[in-house]
Amino acid sequence: MAKSFIRNLVMALSIFVVVMILAYTNVEFAEPVTEYVSFVVSTNFSVQPILEKVGFEQKWDTWDLGSLFEGWSEATSGW
Repeated sequence: MAKSFIRNLVMALSIFVVVMILAYTNVEFAEPVTEYVSFVVSTNFSVQPILEKVGFEQKWDTWDLGSLFEGWSEATSGW
């Protein structure tokens, strides 16, 4: 598991470095790539329609997350 995490981390960092190099070199063929990356980064993504379609959104209303967090605070206060 650690090997796959490190491999994925190295791959993500190398892709990030390549995109940064393309962005700062201002090469003509890199312009579409940098425009696409800026589009993806700046796009607002909402999972609300997906949750509504699946029917999972209605279940969130019935969850009592306040009591869950209260239980955590009581468990950590004993330290």
